[in-house]
Amino acid sequence: MKTRHSLMDIYAEHEGYVSDKWDIYLNTYDRLFKNLETSAVSLLEIGIQNGGSLEIWSKLFPHSKIIVGCDINPDCAQLKYDSEKIKLLIGDINDSNIQRQLDALSNEFDIIIDDGSHTSSDIITSFFLLFPKLNIGGIYIIEDLHCSYWQSFEGGLLNKSSSMNFLKSLTDIINHEHWGVPINKSQLLAEFNIPVDVETESLLSEIHSIEFVNSMCIITKNQPQNNVLGVRHVVGSQELVAKNKFANGGFLVPEPQQSHVQASSNIESEKDKKIATLTLEISELKRLLNEAQPKNG
Repeated sequence: MKTRHSLMDIYAEHEGYVSDKWDIYLNTYDRLFKNLETSAVSLLEIGIQNGGSLEIWSKLFPHSKIIVGCDINPDCAQLKYDSEKIKLLIGDINDSNIQRQLDALSNEFDIIIDDGSHTSSDIITSFFLLFPKLNIGGIYIIEDLHCSYWQSFEGGLLNKSSSMNFLKSLTDIINHEHWGVPINKSQLLAEFNIPVDVETESLLSEIHSIEFVNSMCIITKNQPQNNVLGVRHVVGSQELVAKNKFANGGFLVPEPQQSHVQASSNIESEKDKKIATLTLEISELKRLLNEAQPKNG
């Protein structure tokens, strides 16, 4: 029986173009991709730098259908690969011309990895442009989300339009049927930069799960009917503790209206945000004051 090599093993043995991934990324990918290694997967990676990751993906997925790497750096055109399955796109993945070139190669992917610019607006735009190209059952991964907390990447802990706050909003999208307020999924995301001509409601209804690990977000896709809570199944006939539960089997969870609590919730939310902002400002002022103090000796 052939011994399976983990992704960490493949990285340790790799020679050729340089690849750069954190420990937790490799361990997470190893878990996510373990059952796909013998499949004819189609993979897209945004941001390839020296190009080594594409070589490694081709080793991990020897039966892959296509592996596409896209990078905005024109120097990536120097990269050459032995495998004909590896394709390169040079340019901004969010550019309409590059999107057309991508569609010419493939418009269906099982795995999409966003390791691009890490700026919040690019991450959000890429998600809306590329998630429709993800196959049902596919995995969409965003790397280096620590950048979401940094101003230089359009981020910040309290920045409402950061990529992390966008992704956290997607966790509410999954539970849309329980909101109890008269707004649709798109309205919840109104403050974010959503590209035009995207069928937002349809796209969002295909989000099945969202997982966060350190600096990573993993989003899976499924058919809308598989993403709702569904029917409650109650079995058995003896109700010794909680009476009248048996009769409730087979109907959907009711949706209590919450509109009347929205105003007070918004007030409390804004108050908490202001307190958090002031706390951070006080902390920063203390730091600056401490730095300004003369040092002994």
